[in-house]
Amino acid sequence: RLMRIWRVAVQDRTARAHASDLAIVGWTPTDLVARQLLGVVLGVAVSSTLMSIAGHGVMVAAAMIIGGFVGFLLPVTLLRASARARRRSFVHAFSAYLDLVNVLLAGGAGMETALIAAAEAGDGWAFGTLRTCLTRARLSRRSPWGELRTLGTRWSISEVVEVAGSMNLSGEHGARIRSSLAARADSMRSRQVAEVGALAQSATERMGVPVMMLFVGFMVLLGYPALQTVVMTM
Repeated sequence: RLMRIWRVAVQDRTARAHASDLAIVGWTPTDLVARQLLGVVLGVAVSSTLMSIAGHGVMVAAAMIIGGFVGFLLPVTLLRASARARRRSFVHAFSAYLDLVNVLLAGGAGMETALIAAAEAGDGWAFGTLRTCLTRARLSRRSPWGELRTLGTRWSISEVVEVAGSMNLSGEHGARIRSSLAARADSMRSRQVAEVGALAQSATERMGVPVMMLFVGFMVLLGYPALQTVVMTM
């Protein structure tokens, strides 16, 4: 029973993550299925064409199966990579958006006015999404922080959900919000700096592999004539 509950929980979490990836990238489930079918067809066609030149029979069949499997998984891999990139981009823009909101609040603007004016001050798809979100909240007569929380939940961006909760406290209970928003913006920037540093370190380590391979190849090139001479004189 415990295994069944654990399996259901894992499947539910995976389904939510998959749905949030589709939502932030802008794909529908139909788009993903179509790309997977196209990937299977192209993978089978390319692998069978290449292997028919060098092999036959079982090798061609195995290559077709592998090619179809790779073509089926490739759209999902691209979806996840694109979703991660868009989440990083949105969080980066969102931290700048919070700074603009703090500036407007310091100038005496109200919370809703600051949210709308800060969204209109920026460019790019992230600020466009924020403007659309706030416009939807105004037309549906909902609170802007409630709409932001819905956006953060749908896209699985915890930073947006947490900030929306702080805005909700400010709008409904009169809590001080400027210091809270400033702290969250600083926290997001620190996290982004750490992520960029980790990516740079990883890229640096990967760059060392080709250099090492070139060094090994150079040493083999230098040592091969001497080794050949020794072997021939034995």
